[in-house]
This record gives sequence, structure tokens and C-alpha cells, in this order.
Amino acid sequence: MAKRTLALSLLLLVMGMMGLQAAPHILTLDEAIDIALQKNKNVQIARYGIDKADAQVSEALGNALPSLNLSAQYTRNIQLPVIFFPNPSDPAAGVVPFRIGLDNQYSAGLGLTQILFNSAVFTGIGASQIYYRAAQQRYNSVVATTIAETKKSFYRAMLAQAYDTISVSTLRNGENNLKNIKALFDEGLVAEYDYIRAQVLVDNIKPTVTESHAQFNNALNALQTQIGADALDSIGVSGSFIEAIQAIPDESEALSLAFKNNFELKAAQLAVEVQDEFTKVYRSDYYPTLSAFGNYNNIGQSDSFKNFLSATTSNVGLSLSWNIFNGLKTNAKVEQSKADYESARTQYAQLKDYVKLQMLTVMNNLRSAVQRIEAQTSTVQQASRGYDIALIRYREGTGNLLEINDAELAFARAKVNRVQSIHDYYAARADYEKLIAGFDPKYFLQVK
Repeated sequence: MAKRTLALSLLLLVMGMMGLQAAPHILTLDEAIDIALQKNKNVQIARYGIDKADAQVSEALGNALPSLNLSAQYTRNIQLPVIFFPNPSDPAAGVVPFRIGLDNQYSAGLGLTQILFNSAVFTGIGASQIYYRAAQQRYNSVVATTIAETKKSFYRAMLAQAYDTISVSTLRNGENNLKNIKALFDEGLVAEYDYIRAQVLVDNIKPTVTESHAQFNNALNALQTQIGADALDSIGVSGSFIEAIQAIPDESEALSLAFKNNFELKAAQLAVEVQDEFTKVYRSDYYPTLSAFGNYNNIGQSDSFKNFLSATTSNVGLSLSWNIFNGLKTNAKVEQSKADYESARTQYAQLKDYVKLQMLTVMNNLRSAVQRIEAQTSTVQQASRGYDIALIRYREGTGNLLEINDAELAFARAKVNRVQSIHDYYAARADYEKLIAGFDPKYFLQVK
């Protein structure tokens, strides 16, 4: 009785633990993209880049605004200051010291400065705004990459799920076939060889099912990592490949769209403009700086902290500074900036060539996938019909088990090839949309 009670308790405990396990969170493609854009580390880093660039714009604007400074000072004279004057009663005796001031003194003042002309300040404002737009385009590029990679990870999970479904279906067909052959064997209608061969076929399919389960789990784990979901969460994918094949765009039109809209190219082009602005900033050191200033001061003195004697002063004026020679440092900075500008231009040209290569590759992948889908549309139907005919022929005694096995393998291979082709099309389409910035605009920032 005690053993029975213990066994029942263990069973209830296991059932309770199973009940505590959360059901898998089944994701749609849109949900996966939303999670990735919220949690992907690269997207977060790029967003911080925009915040930094925005602060740099504010800093550059601040250099052109007035500067107001408040200063205050208190001094306690342990010994009063001394100045020397000629002796008024006996000039021939030389100078004599005179102590001035009182024990306590203070001073307070306001100083206002406004730059009227400084080429570096005004050029820097334009450069910071261009840099901000470049940061936005870099962010958009990261978002586009994240969406494309999330889509492809999601499609790989769907493909692995389809493989798993096909392998399970193949095993089920084999088991049903084995069941029928066993019944015929028990009645003495088929040879033992056929029964053994059917059993071996089922045993050979089982490892494929185990492998497909593992591949599906691996694909889900990869998707989980891509979107930045908690590794302890259990997820699944919802959706199926629909053969909604869009017309393949003209190659020259696709390249034109990529050159015009690609976020990486936009960011690289703006990087060239930023370097050009930096050259102007460094060249501004050749020019003068003109500023207006105004000061207001109040000072007071007293031997005690009462009855301070005070006075105020104020003034306004203009200040001009012009660096005539600084050891050729300005020239060196300008030359360095020119080299950076040429480097940025070369990197832009190199990136443009790379985008062109990517687009040509994607177009080839799209054409290949569409051709394979079209070729395999009827193949699955024919393979399914061939499998049915092989079963009928075997039951009627006009066929053999080898025909069934071959037909089963051909049917499974046709289904695998078809779903692989559709997956390849969707993956290539995601790459194409990334290159032309063709994703939903709601995911991207608008340039201010």
C-alpha cells in the first residue's frame, strides 16, 4: 500500500511539473520582427548613435549662442595690500608704503559674449546636422539588416518545420504500409522478404524524423537568438509558405532602386559630406574671429560685515582675434581632412560596387528559385499519383514492394524540393527588399 501511495505521489508531482511548463509562444513573422527591433543589441547601439549625434547638433548650435558667465569672489585681508608712493613731505627721501583697502572685500560680475563671426562655428553647425542625418541612415541600415535577418531566420524555422512535417508524414506512410503488408503476410499472401523489407524501410525513416526534430529545434533557437528573446522562453512559428510569387523586377531597375534608396549607401554618401565639412572647419582656422562682449561688476569693501562700501562698473566692446602663424598646424589638419575625404569617397565607391554585386546575386537567386518552383509545381502531384499507383499495383499483385519504396522516396523528395525552392525565393526576396529599402516605412526613422 505504501509503495502504491508513493508511486501515485510521484505521478502527481510529474504531472504538476508538466502543468507548470509554459506553452510555447507561437510567433508570427510580424511579431518576430517587432521583438527583434525592440531587443536586438545592434539596433539599440545604432539608436544610441542617433542620440549622440542629436546632442552634437545641440552642442554645435550652442557655440553660436551668447555665453553668459557669473563670477563672484570674497577676500579676507589678513594684511592689507600695500602700494608705494613718493614721500609727499620729503620727496628726496624716496618712496614710502601706503596700505589700501579694508579687511573684507567682495566682487561679483556678469560677463556676456556673443560670437559675431567665426567660420568654424557656423560650418560646424552644418557638419553636425549632416552627421545627424548620417547617424539616422546608419540606424535605418541596421534596422533593415535586422528585419532581413529576422525574416530569413523565421523562414529557416518554417523550412525546418516543413521538413519535420514531411519526415513525420513519410514515417506514417511507411508504418501504414508496414501494417498492411504484415496483415497480408499473416494471411500468407506475401513473402516474408516483403515484410522484412517494409520493416527495414520504417526503421530507416525513424532516424530521419529524429534529425528533423533536432533541426527544427535548432532553427527555433537560432530565431530566438536573432530576435533577442529570453533563452528560457519556448517559442514556435506560425505561418506557411504561400506561392505568391511576385514578378521579378528588371535588373537595371533593381540596381537603380538600390543606388537610390539603399540605407548603407545613403549613410556612406553623408559620411563623404561630413568629411568635406570637416575640411572647411579646419580651414576656418585661417580666418579671424569677431566677438561682442559686455561686462557688469560690483565690488565692495568693509572692516566689518556691515556698511560695505560698494561701486559698480560696466563696459561693452568688440574683440578681434586672428591667428597669423601657428607652426603650420592648420595646414596639416586641412591636409589630413582632405585625405579622410578622399578615403570616404573611395569607400562609398567600393560600397556601391558591393551593393551592385549583391543585387546581381539576389536577382540570380530569385530567378533560380522561381524557375525551380515552376518546374516542381506538377512534380509533387505526379509523385503523389505515382505513390498511389504503386500501392494499388502492389495490392493487386501486379507490382512489388520496391516500386512502393521508390515511389515513397520520390514523393518525399519532391515535397522537400518544392518547399526548399519556396524558402529560397522568400529568403532572396528579403535580401532584395533590404537592398532597395523596401520594408514597411513604419520601422524606420524619418530625417528631420
